[in-house]
Amino acid sequence: IIMISNIQPLSMTLGPMLNFFGKALRNSLKQENLFYSLEHIFVLKMVLDCDSVVVQQDLAEKLGKDKSFILRLVDSLEKDCLIRRIVDPNDRRRNILEVTYLGNQLLHKFYEIELKVSEALWKDLSHEEMDVFNNVLTKLKHNAEKL
Repeated sequence: IIMISNIQPLSMTLGPMLNFFGKALRNSLKQENLFYSLEHIFVLKMVLDCDSVVVQQDLAEKLGKDKSFILRLVDSLEKDCLIRRIVDPNDRRRNILEVTYLGNQLLHKFYEIELKVSEALWKDLSHEEMDVFNNVLTKLKHNAEKL
């Protein structure tokens, strides 16, 4: 790796950290007998958090995933009664997605697990260190949005 001054590529720092965090989340989900991928959770979260109607075809673009991959995810979420497909009355080729009561329960449990994992990661950091970290991430995000 060619380094310019003392700057290390962000992918070399953030990538492994996100992998460790994802692994901890997946392990915690398994310990709770929840055998869903993080992609399943992200789809549920996107559908629930969206201010407007979520159309299945738009999820692939928003998540940067293949349409057939999203179709399989939505199929499995629907099979487990976590999400419901509703045919768009204005365009029968489109499916509107809606999180069910069971999907809401799963997301609530996931948020509890995510909070526990996050607390374990934050445990040795002071409030000042957490503030600095959050400020740096905010600035990185802002700079990335300009690219």
